[in-house]
Amino acid sequence: MSNRITIVVEAIDDEAIVADIEAAILAAFHQAVVPGAWQVVVKPSAVGGRWDFVVQGADVRHTLSIAVPPALLATLIPRRFRESLNRFIVNQVDDQPSRPRLVRAV
Repeated sequence: MSNRITIVVEAIDDEAIVADIEAAILAAFHQAVVPGAWQVVVKPSAVGGRWDFVVQGADVRHTLSIAVPPALLATLIPRRFRESLNRFIVNQVDDQPSRPRLVRAV
């Protein structure tokens, strides 16, 4: 795992699911090509049946809650991650006359 990207997955005992989640998050970061150090935490939400997905780095802190079983987190996290980055990018360039670049899956 990269030294600039820290991934913490809590309360999931199935190592295969954890590995899938970590791989999906790393792939999303590599597609986005974002600078700096980042931390991602996937943990059970205080609201039963949901998972919190927390992304921190480069002046960004975003938390969202996902209502899926653990086995589906690796499928949903990359899309939610891109949506979060798109919001950040749009907010960063709002004051600039150029058109914002959006992160897209390839």
